[in-house]
Amino acid sequence: MQAEGKVDLVQDVTSDCSVVASLCAVTARNDRGHSNVILNFRTTSPLGLTVLQVITCNFYPYDNSLQQPTLSPNGKYILRLHFNGCSRKVVIDDRLPASRTSQTLHVIDRNNTALLWPALVEKAYLKVRGGYDFPGSNSGTDLCALTGWIPEQLFLQSDDMVRRTGTFSQREEEGLGLSGEHDYAVVDLKEQEGQQLFLLKNPWSKGTVWKGHIYRGDTITNSIKTLEDLRIIPEAEPPPPGMFWMSLNDIFQSFESIYLNWNPSLFRYREDVHLNWDLATSSSPEGTFISNPQYEVRSSMGGTVWVLLTKHFTSIEEMSAEGSGATTSTELLPQGYISLYAFDNDGQQVLLSDGATMCGKYVDSPNTLLKLKLSPKQAYTVVVSEQALSRSNHTFTLSVYSLTGLTLSQAREKYTHCNVQHGAWTLATAGGNASSQSYHNNPQYSMNLESTSDVALLLESPSKDFPIHVNLVWAGGKQIHSITTRDIVGDSGEYRERYAFAEIRKVPAGTYTIVCSAFEQDQLGKFALRISSMSACTVTRVVVENAGRFVTKARAAEFTPGNDRLLAPLISRRLNRISMTARPCGAKSGPERSPQSPLKLGLEYGRGPSKQVLAISGNDEYLDSPAGVRTVDVDIQPGMCQGRGVWIVMERLGSSGLEQNEYVDVELLSDEPIELGNWHMRDGL
Repeated sequence: MQAEGKVDLVQDVTSDCSVVASLCAVTARNDRGHSNVILNFRTTSPLGLTVLQVITCNFYPYDNSLQQPTLSPNGKYILRLHFNGCSRKVVIDDRLPASRTSQTLHVIDRNNTALLWPALVEKAYLKVRGGYDFPGSNSGTDLCALTGWIPEQLFLQSDDMVRRTGTFSQREEEGLGLSGEHDYAVVDLKEQEGQQLFLLKNPWSKGTVWKGHIYRGDTITNSIKTLEDLRIIPEAEPPPPGMFWMSLNDIFQSFESIYLNWNPSLFRYREDVHLNWDLATSSSPEGTFISNPQYEVRSSMGGTVWVLLTKHFTSIEEMSAEGSGATTSTELLPQGYISLYAFDNDGQQVLLSDGATMCGKYVDSPNTLLKLKLSPKQAYTVVVSEQALSRSNHTFTLSVYSLTGLTLSQAREKYTHCNVQHGAWTLATAGGNASSQSYHNNPQYSMNLESTSDVALLLESPSKDFPIHVNLVWAGGKQIHSITTRDIVGDSGEYRERYAFAEIRKVPAGTYTIVCSAFEQDQLGKFALRISSMSACTVTRVVVENAGRFVTKARAAEFTPGNDRLLAPLISRRLNRISMTARPCGAKSGPERSPQSPLKLGLEYGRGPSKQVLAISGNDEYLDSPAGVRTVDVDIQPGMCQGRGVWIVMERLGSSGLEQNEYVDVELLSDEPIELGNWHMRDGL
């Protein structure tokens, strides 16, 4: 169990470079003389604690007098690893895999081939991660499990100590001497001749080394120089096999990430929460956070707060494919990505991803870290986010670290009342945007607000095929047939895919109509409408006006040049309630909507000077709307249709100079059957 001289750990056949690189970083730290502070590691400066001692003090059997692990008399060993939110006991035996060839299937020390503890640590960890058929992880995750230290990933290919290369072609690998998607251990750092240098170790036993600029002793030179030339310089002793010096600039060019692990003893306070997120039932469209776990992080004194999200291992299959380290199998399917968002909004729940104060990169690692700077008594909302995770149940641990007192709790609801309506755009209700003639067919809801309140409307659709929109309209909770700017209380702005959001301040008490629309007609799909408010509100589906009523379509009204007024007789033999709608006739005006004359529609009793106007559209104004013009319901007595008669009056404005005919469709809704006559070009006198 005790090594004689320096430890030189390498991997051979097993594809666990991240694990071996982690162990190499551990032993390099031990070589720098940190092993004599084991008894005080919980109370003294955390900088005096070595990673190796963290591993060995969690190893049983252990000799406290010698401060080293010992051989087990029964071949059983117990290790304490840190995963799935807490420290856990892992029991293994002393049997190690063997090969029929000279290759080894476990980590070995080239200088001390009988050293056992690294292979036992490797076996315990691989037992947790699914076995020796290990597709790879990353060293930040591995060291976190071995030591409990906080993992951090720094991305080098952006603006923004174990290292991982990016993806290289075979030709690039041969030219650089670096392996793609591979973890290297940082075993030393040095600044020499104005350059920042890293001593890296390739954990593969027969791995190549960097072929670029090489540092030996006090000299930086190209790799074409021979070792004999370098040895001319005093103290120019080459590193051991598999190790090489590399400048920081070259590292930025060749590597994808740096993995760091931080001693949690750097912080005085820590809070953990374990959470469950069932994506099979509670997933939201990308860009919305309605169903995402959200937590309030509050610091009494302010200062730096670190937030760590750890995704739990849930099965051998998932564990084997997790992580973002070296992967030898090309058949693994993506396991999804996780991230953290932080909002400066006093710990209240957020609905959208927009407006985040800070957000981390989406990573396929089980861990992601976000660093916050809080003012005294300031509260942030931290949101767990994902992309492409399987639609199943997932468990996480959220940990926060701080030098000052802090609290971690569920984020508070911003709105005290919430109502969710589920609907769909069907062939009958997919009316398109407000410029469409069929906009009035869109799903509509009546919202009754008891008192003045802020209101938030969130319309979500699982479909990425079309943009959507939501409107809050002054319409008394009734179906709207056309819409103008003055009718709109608030809306979601431009049409956008997946979701539409409108937040309206200080909406007066009353009854309103909500319209949910897709941009184009006949775009079909399901949706969910979430209505949130500070006061009680009642939301119901607006019943379509033609439900249970008779629909009668008149023959198209034809305006010839010089004629701006048409009349048609209406006959009802029973007491009746009637409303009318007139729209430009698309079939008669071509595939594209051409300019139309403003229209006005009315219902009159009698003709001449004694006529009585029963109903008139648009407050007696001519309107040019794609949705047409409409009259409200009016009661018709049977006797009115005899004698003076009841007349439908269709008028247009300022079109006497047109040289082509215009056509208008007129549709009537009634409680009882009605009869319509032909259009006449009389002026009603």
